[in-house]
Formats: sequence, structure tokens, C-alpha cells
Amino acid sequence: MFQQDVNQANSLMKAAIPLMAKLDIPPTPFNYGVWFEYVSNRTPKLNASVDKALRKFGGLPAFVSQDIFNEFILTEDFQCAQSQGPTLKKLTHDLANETDQVNDELKNFKRTLSKATKAINKANDVAHIEKLTSLLEQRTFQVNQIVEQFSETLIAAQEEIDLLKAELSDAKLNTELDQLTSLMNRKGLERALFSLAPYSEDDLSLLFVDIDNLKKINEENSKAICTSLIRYFAKLLSSHTPEGSHLARLNGGQFAILLSETELSLASQFAENLRKKVSVQKIRNKNTKTILDSVTVSIGVATLFGNESPSDLIKRSEDFLVHAKKSGKNCVVHRK
Repeated sequence: MFQQDVNQANSLMKAAIPLMAKLDIPPTPFNYGVWFEYVSNRTPKLNASVDKALRKFGGLPAFVSQDIFNEFILTEDFQCAQSQGPTLKKLTHDLANETDQVNDELKNFKRTLSKATKAINKANDVAHIEKLTSLLEQRTFQVNQIVEQFSETLIAAQEEIDLLKAELSDAKLNTELDQLTSLMNRKGLERALFSLAPYSEDDLSLLFVDIDNLKKINEENSKAICTSLIRYFAKLLSSHTPEGSHLARLNGGQFAILLSETELSLASQFAENLRKKVSVQKIRNKNTKTILDSVTVSIGVATLFGNESPSDLIKRSEDFLVHAKKSGKNCVVHRK
């Protein structure tokens, strides 16, 4: 049986790898997991999601692959086990205990009703009936209080479950945020880019912006100063980025700005203005009170043209940034 499972797994992987190569799917753990499951045809909804992404994007972007992996292969229960598991365990335990108590009370109440019914049938005077009526009224009141209390417990439990769901939603959102600057990260940028690309008409521009000589700044000052500079730069970019655009920090001192409804000429002009604004900034080391050496940026600019894929746009923007660095830094490049 074990050998049969191994052979089956090998067979599926042999089917998955050529398909990934044909579609130019990077060999990441997420992609291996998704395509292994895809060729097995065990999860129709996963296959449908992959096929939809392929039709829409012409490939499987990293953020889509991770989302599909999380949704169909790595369940939400498993993802949140560490943070939400104990809370859910306590919640279900408390609800189970209260449910048992209510059930016990209702069973006792049912026995009381049964006994009262027999007693009433045998009662031969008004005083006896009044006594039984008073007893039933008292027990009914007690049971009603218990049921009302249980209803309140259920409402509280629902509120707590809603809170856990909100935390889960926030956790998913946080996977697309850069923790240092609270801007989008690369995954968030990719999601925005792939959502806008199908509707662009040669007017979706992407800027790759990188702080020049960041390693030297770190060596001459400190890691803390470098971190503060990155945060400062994130705020500076945010204040000068047009409304409706998307700003992300990718890694180190590298940022990306996605401008919708912005043709190449306008995007290049925006980049040049941004470069000038950065170059005149006087940034002070708050510990030594000294002004840092001139901080500049290099920028690569590309605009999505024709049937170009979002992945190609990212590569061209990165290539232009590299060219700007090799051209002496503190400049904007939008063509080689």
C-alpha cells in the first residue's frame, strides 16, 4: 500500500513539473503544492480557481498561488491554530458545559411536569391544586431564567466568534502589509497590479524606487538610523504619491509606486520630480544632530503596453532601476 502511494505521488509530480515548466510557473513550495493537487484532480474547486487565474492573468502570480494554497491545501483552522486555537477550545468547552447544564435542568423540569400532572389528576381540594400551581410557577421561572442566561451566553459566544473571524480577516490582510512601514509589500503590490492590468490602455505605469548607497549609510551610522531613514522615506513617498495610486515597500530601501491612468511621459515626469524632491531633503541624525550626506534615489519607470503581462512590466521596471544604478545613481531611467 505504501509503495503504491509513493508510486502515485511520483506519477503526479512527473505530470505536474512539465506543466509548470510549460506555463513558466516558478518552482516554489506553494506552486509545487498547488500543481501537485491540480494534476491529481482531487479538488475540483482548486482546479477551477487555477483555470480562472490562468485565463485572467496568463499565468499563476505568486499571490494567487499562495491564496489557492492557503484556501484549499492549508486550511484556515490550521493556519490559526497557534493564535486562535486556545480561544476556540475554551469557547466550545464552556458552551458544552452550559448546554449540559441546560439539558439537565430541562430534563428535571420535564420530570417535575410529569409528577405535577399525576398529582393534579389525584388532587381533591383547591389548596392542593394551588400548592402544585405555585410549585410549577416557581420551577417555570427558574427554568426560564436558565434558558435566558443560556441565550445570553450564546449571544456572547457569537460575538466572540465574530471577533475571531475579524482577526482572521485582519491576519489575511496583514500578509500583504510591510511590517516596518505599514505600506503594501510585494504580494500586495502584485495583487493591485494584476487587478488593474486587464483594464489598462497603455496607461498603467510602475516605478521602482531605491534609496542610493543605503549600505554605506548603514555602515557610517547604524542599523537604527537606516531603519528610521526607511520609515521617513516611506512617509515622504506617501505624501507625494497621487491619490488612487499604490505604494509598496519591497525590501531594504526599495519601493514601488503603481500609477493608474498615467502614461509613460507623465510617469517619467512624476519620477523626475520625485527624485528632485528627495535630493533636496535635509535629513538629520537625531542622535548626533548631524545632517546625513545627501540622500538620493534611483528610479526605473515602465508602462504596460499592448498585451504585455504584469510580470513583464515588473521585470522591465526592475531592469530600468538596475540601469539607473549603473548609470551613476540619482537618476530616472525609462528606456535603455
